[in-house]
Amino acid sequence: MVRISKQSERRAKCPHRPRPPAPKTGPKKDKLDKGYKEHANVVEDVQLAQKIFIPKKIG
Repeated sequence: MVRISKQSERRAKCPHRPRPPAPKTGPKKDKLDKGYKEHANVVEDVQLAQKIFIPKKIG
C-alpha cells in the first residue's frame, strides 16, 4: 500500500460533502432570572437617576 500525501488526500475529498454538525464551542450563555444582570445604580437618588443618561462603555 502506498502512502498518500496530505495534499493529495485533501484534493480527493469533496468540499461539498455533508458532515454531521460539529460540537458547539465558545462561552455559554448566562442563566439570568430577569434576562439581564442586575447592578447597583451609580446614582443613589431615584428621581435624579431617571433624569441622568449614563452611556454604555464603547470599546
